[in-house]
Amino acid sequence: MAFFDEAVDRYLAEIDQFVILGAGFDTRPYRLPKDTRVRSFEVDAPKTQAVKREMLAKAGIDASAVTFVAADFEKEDWLARLVDSGFDPAKPALFLWEGVMVYLDREAVEDTLRTIAGTAKGSVVAFDYFTTEATESNALYWRYARAATRAVGEPFKFGIDSTPPTRERLSELLQSCGLTLREQRTLGRETAKERAWGGFAIASVE
Repeated sequence: MAFFDEAVDRYLAEIDQFVILGAGFDTRPYRLPKDTRVRSFEVDAPKTQAVKREMLAKAGIDASAVTFVAADFEKEDWLARLVDSGFDPAKPALFLWEGVMVYLDREAVEDTLRTIAGTAKGSVVAFDYFTTEATESNALYWRYARAATRAVGEPFKFGIDSTPPTRERLSELLQSCGLTLREQRTLGRETAKERAWGGFAIASVE
């Protein structure tokens, strides 16, 4: 996504710790300049990481500059795992959290945001989100989308309150977790009759 690529280009010019939460098959760390001073970490489920590392090896991609941290957001202290792997919580970091939030329950979402808020001042998190329009709407499209994700074992669990303006609802959530909203882009029209179904955002530790 261009939104996240722009965030990486902007913030890694000043921040030298890069953490991808729920990394999946993200390849951004492997596209950084070879002489970069940035230290990259990928946090994800052990099985997903194992498949990814095997694929990287088969493709001949050097992953030696990336530190893989195995953790389950809903069950484990992923920050402690990060620190054990060399992450310095006293230094600012860029956290990238793409395509993950909707699959976590509210407690895990809030715990993750609070954990990020407990890192160094100047840390930034870039993430995407769905609203309750996507998780609760009776529209055929969203009913089908929810059924499809349930069928593969990854149901939608969390959405930001879609009551307009969603920027305020998102800001309230972030503030309750100790973060400050810096930037937000809405997905879907937001009017008196229509509600946004998602968006992109950047928040920071002040």
